[in-house]
Amino acid sequence: MPGTLETLLASARKEWIHWGRSTWNLTTKVVRIGHRDDDPVFAQYVIDNYNSVGGGSPSVSDIQNDLYPWSAVGISAIFKQAGFGKTELPFSQAHSKWIKPSVAARQTGAPALYHAFRLNEPEATPDLGDLVGYTYAKVSFVKAQAYFDKTGSYKSHTDIVVARRAQEIDVIGCNVRDSVTIKTIPLTPSGHIADRDHKWFVVLRRKGF
Repeated sequence: MPGTLETLLASARKEWIHWGRSTWNLTTKVVRIGHRDDDPVFAQYVIDNYNSVGGGSPSVSDIQNDLYPWSAVGISAIFKQAGFGKTELPFSQAHSKWIKPSVAARQTGAPALYHAFRLNEPEATPDLGDLVGYTYAKVSFVKAQAYFDKTGSYKSHTDIVVARRAQEIDVIGCNVRDSVTIKTIPLTPSGHIADRDHKWFVVLRRKGF
């Protein structure tokens, strides 16, 4: 069956539940983590279920000791489980592998699963099924905005929007606080990302499903 918004949200929530319903509210700073990848059972789960889709061959110890970032392979597995193929979202160990094609597709108007928007553009108001992305490179928030135009590989992270309310969104991301975690992100009155603790630079809006 082809992937849909409903299957994507269900797939993301399935993984979130498996990891113990971890949460992190960026406004209140309250963090509640269920299962962590420090647990060898969950580290092995990453290898068996996420690396088998996105690639890579870390050891259990690599994952437990934060020597291998598994966030991109986790997102890849969520999309595959939801019914999407690697021609729609390149399954990978790097989030930039789907950010860059989304930027290019938006610039050319080509059909694609996502089109990318800069953080301050009017269209960059994240909604269900969209992806929101930041870099964790050691740069300022202002300098992080240049990552939108990068063509080479770079350090980045994306989360899937699974709920939207008037002043905040919930997103599910992998390898967040060593778990699959829901982050609650504040929004501006115009519906844009208000958080500045993370170096957000891109919103990928759904176009192909």
